[in-house]
Amino acid sequence: MNRIVAAALPLLAAFSALSLTPPLAAQTAVTSAAANLTLGFIDSAIAERRLKSAVELIRAAEARNPGPELELRKAELLLAAGALDEAQTAFQKLEADAAVAARAKVGRSIALLNAGHPNQADTLLAEALALDPSMVRGWSARGVLADRRGDWKSAEASYAQGLAADPKSATLLNNRGYSRLLQGRNPEAEADFMAALAIQPGMEAAATNLRLARGLQGRYAEAFDGATREDLARDLNTVGVAAMLRGDHRLAESYFSRAIEMNTKFDKTATANLAYLKHVAPELTEPARTAPSK
Repeated sequence: MNRIVAAALPLLAAFSALSLTPPLAAQTAVTSAAANLTLGFIDSAIAERRLKSAVELIRAAEARNPGPELELRKAELLLAAGALDEAQTAFQKLEADAAVAARAKVGRSIALLNAGHPNQADTLLAEALALDPSMVRGWSARGVLADRRGDWKSAEASYAQGLAADPKSATLLNNRGYSRLLQGRNPEAEADFMAALAIQPGMEAAATNLRLARGLQGRYAEAFDGATREDLARDLNTVGVAAMLRGDHRLAESYFSRAIEMNTKFDKTATANLAYLKHVAPELTEPARTAPSK
């Protein structure tokens, strides 16, 4: 995206200095660059869950750059907002347009998957990837679908296909890492999360999953490496889940309790986890045993 802007700026500067009307081809190039830049801003707003900003950007772009690319972003916005039925309809309308067909099919497949229709989602993903085998998001969605079915072989193959198309996809690495966590392959999962964070250091999902992977290996202190006070309640809850799954119930209870005390934002999640912990570990209702004095 930055290369497009850098290419356009000298043209604009030259036209201004010479007080000439730009040739039609140059006008088209500049207009195209501006449209692509706007679409990139919309994509970033949706990815970062700044949905109000995405709405405003789409409204501003409608008068200048209408067309299937903008309609695709509208459908993606509906998907991000959880309006699954509306998103499916919006994506489906775009599937006849060759320029966006593959992406529209992937978008609709994700909406179907989230709505609890995995078989329909699988069919659409196959169609989308037949149209564009290099589409990373399609392989990622197929991997997630395989994970939900417990089909680890297919999941691994899907993530491998996606990473072959884009080895630097932090999202794919994070998703493959989570798949490996589900399989109990914790050291391999940890390596994937670290690779994702090396590519995208601010990726919150990968950072949280890395703490979980380390906690599941019993490396609780290391799981908190780099933790900040602002996010500590979330991290305590995450590592508490790892301790609970490992059977370290007293430690898990301590983590959940501290998460609740530190940040009311996590009251609901950590309280639910603590209640579940006490259900599966009734010994927590008893006082902790201490060694007899000599």
